Amino acid sequence: MHVIIAGTARSGKTTLSLLLNEYGYTHYKMDSIKRGICESFSLKYDNWEDVSPIICNIINKIIQDNKTDTNYQKEKYLFDTPFIYPKDLETIDTSDTIIIFLGYAHIDVDSEVELIRKYDKDYYWTKQISDEQLKEWTIDNIEYSKHLEQECKRLGIKYFDTSFNRDEVLEEAKKYIIENN
Repeated sequence: MHVIIAGTARSGKTTLSLLLNEYGYTHYKMDSIKRGICESFSLKYDNWEDVSPIICNIINKIIQDNKTDTNYQKEKYLFDTPFIYPKDLETIDTSDTIIIFLGYAHIDVDSEVELIRKYDKDYYWTKQISDEQLKEWTIDNIEYSKHLEQECKRLGIKYFDTSFNRDEVLEEAKKYIIENN
């Protein structure tokens, strides 16, 4: 069984991915893959809505290639990906894939900035920007989270809100993935 952990940037996707390390997943950080592809081919994708179908195609191709590999059903993939849209998941064969979304739809901007700063590491990109820039960015991400929450509900996809009690919510998401694996 493969796993796609999608959602808003800085909502806990990579942290949750690391919590699942012991279960033998091969971790694909799609944000890094997207950056690598864009830099290698001198592409500029600033609009995540344009990138979402491309990332979903890449994920689907990796899953499909696994089915023709000699390691079929031995490898389990975990895709950690920001800013894909639930509507684009229809291009992915989800017959052996668990999909969840993380976001923070129920928090105010200042509180979310405070949480991001709490979990910031020196090498995180958010550590490199000012609080004012982070606030502007967070406004957009709260709106994106609200959109995700509505779309997940409409499409029957599991959504976890990390606005409050982030660590407990990530443990709940981990439990959901393990139980549905």
